[in-house]
Amino acid sequence: MAIVKEAFSAFPHPDQEPQVMAFWERFLRGRELPPNVVRGVIEGSWVRCQSVGVDPERSQAAAPLPEEALLALQDGHRDLIGASLRIMKEVRDFLSESGTIMILADPTGTILETAGDPATVDSAWNIRLVTGANWNEGACGTNAIGTALSIGDSVQVHAAEHFCSGIKPWTCSASVIRDPVDGEIIGVLDVSGQKDSFTRHCLSLAVIAAGRIEGELARREEEQRHHLLAAGLGRTPAGGLMFFDGKGRLVELDAHAGRSLRTMGVPAESAPSRRVAAFDSHPAMRAAKTPLPEWLRPEWVEPIVRGGERLGTIVTLPEPLRWGRTRRGAPYRGSTADTARAERSSLAQIVGRGELLRQALEKAKLLAEVDVPVLLLGETGVGKERFARVIHECGRRKDGPFVTLNCGGLPRDILASELFGYVDGAFTGARRSGMVGKIEAAAGGTLFLDEIGEMPLDLQPYFLRVLEGGEVYALGDNRPRQVEFRLVAATNKDLRAEVTAHRFRMDLFYRVAVTTLRIPALRERREDIPTLVEYFSGEVSQRHGVSAKRFDPEALSALGRYAWPGNVRELRNVVEGLVLMVTGDTVALSDLSADIVSSLPATPPRPTGMDLEAVERDAIGAAIAGCHGNLTLAAKELRISKSTLYLKVKKYGLDKLVPDARTGPR
Repeated sequence: MAIVKEAFSAFPHPDQEPQVMAFWERFLRGRELPPNVVRGVIEGSWVRCQSVGVDPERSQAAAPLPEEALLALQDGHRDLIGASLRIMKEVRDFLSESGTIMILADPTGTILETAGDPATVDSAWNIRLVTGANWNEGACGTNAIGTALSIGDSVQVHAAEHFCSGIKPWTCSASVIRDPVDGEIIGVLDVSGQKDSFTRHCLSLAVIAAGRIEGELARREEEQRHHLLAAGLGRTPAGGLMFFDGKGRLVELDAHAGRSLRTMGVPAESAPSRRVAAFDSHPAMRAAKTPLPEWLRPEWVEPIVRGGERLGTIVTLPEPLRWGRTRRGAPYRGSTADTARAERSSLAQIVGRGELLRQALEKAKLLAEVDVPVLLLGETGVGKERFARVIHECGRRKDGPFVTLNCGGLPRDILASELFGYVDGAFTGARRSGMVGKIEAAAGGTLFLDEIGEMPLDLQPYFLRVLEGGEVYALGDNRPRQVEFRLVAATNKDLRAEVTAHRFRMDLFYRVAVTTLRIPALRERREDIPTLVEYFSGEVSQRHGVSAKRFDPEALSALGRYAWPGNVRELRNVVEGLVLMVTGDTVALSDLSADIVSSLPATPPRPTGMDLEAVERDAIGAAIAGCHGNLTLAAKELRISKSTLYLKVKKYGLDKLVPDARTGPR
């Protein structure tokens, strides 16, 4: 039984290679495998490979692409390759004597770049693990590149787990790379080597490196969008403007454009999800010469090019009265379910059932209905940005942009340019085309300013003028631009004390704090900790393709007594580390870091009065969460009868922790 349990875990186990090899041979003979003898992700891949006729005797990939075709492919993925350059350069030295190489492949599994240990690069030629070769499952069977693409997640494949016999001497770990805008898989990053180089940490390296590439892609995307929006500065056509990025995705449309689209019968309210394939600058899309949508005329289209590269497209719509309605029919009418959908998407990310959290969420939903500035108060890590999104997505500006800017940690001049934007020639080193500021980018939507208490005192009067007059002056410009947006600000400081200390203007304080919402610290809602632990454990399990962990009562009790200076953010990071690094199915007290354990009080404070019930409620909640809602197991953990436990569950309102709770004890 020990072998079966280990083989079914999230990571490969080299010591079980003979068993896995035997099960693979049995699988090829058409004999059904007993349940859980091979990891589910591997067995599923074997089944897919067999169904498409992959040759299990294959010893290498097909011949790589000719040089000309490879160069064309790399050109088509230049954004992905460019974002990975720094990572690949760093690992070239880091992996130089590790027996492993890092591989970047496109969404089809074709290798674009390799870097790492030179000896391993040479060995990889034997199985054609080289640039231009295709490694999807249909071509090379079960392998980390192809299997990660098939399941859309990270995976580690070791030795005998490969479907093709000639690839079994290798071990590999891969993580998909997703587009930061729409989440589409745009590539995969793999760490491979001979099987004796196996280590679980290779999967962590692949996941972390893929995350860094996604972060670089997001930074580049934001920069390009700034340039694109800046190209539309000063234009005020009666019909409005639409901005599309280099992949043909709608970035923004102004209020006039929304009205014009509705007049033409185009569903403007769903425009953020629209994509015009004809605007995609990818070479393959350009070669396909995709026609424009029926509602869009060529004379309205203007490509925006910078440095020889197409950043995107601006569409200048005509005046609605001039064109009237198109044959598409009546204007689009928004669904009454829009608000409910937005509310669910935001609230689903705020986990907990404690009274303080419930009150904060109820107040956030009430504030969403009133279009006035809101000041969120709370410590670092309590989730202020998520509350800001609730207010935005449940309010009347939910179809507008949600723009964020953290005022802390930025030099004064950079914060000014980020906030207000600037025009060409505003200062030495300014971009030639200027830049749209966050205030203007938030027009029609919500501007979320985190750590507003860190805004330099000399910038505050300029921001106050924007709030009071609805006009913003870009740096270097003497012409005001009209803006209308909702402000949600956040701070972990006492702004009244900052006003008294003359570090924050009183008039600005009263302008941003028209309404306030205090978000409780995690230590103030300890009853939510077991629920949060279970939620984060499941989230990490799905994201990284590892098994979720059960936290035993002692570990949960310790987490419940810890002070959590970093609040929910710190708890999420701690749970993620434990789920990824603990090898067994259960997280015990001994698995917690020394920092947490050493900071706990020697003995829990002795409860008095009504505090005794709170301690009992927390202990029962922790046990039920640790047993995933199984009351029988929870009763054994607590050393009480099931009937007594059920009465306690009803008394403390813990029914929601029990899946499919019935009217009697289980």
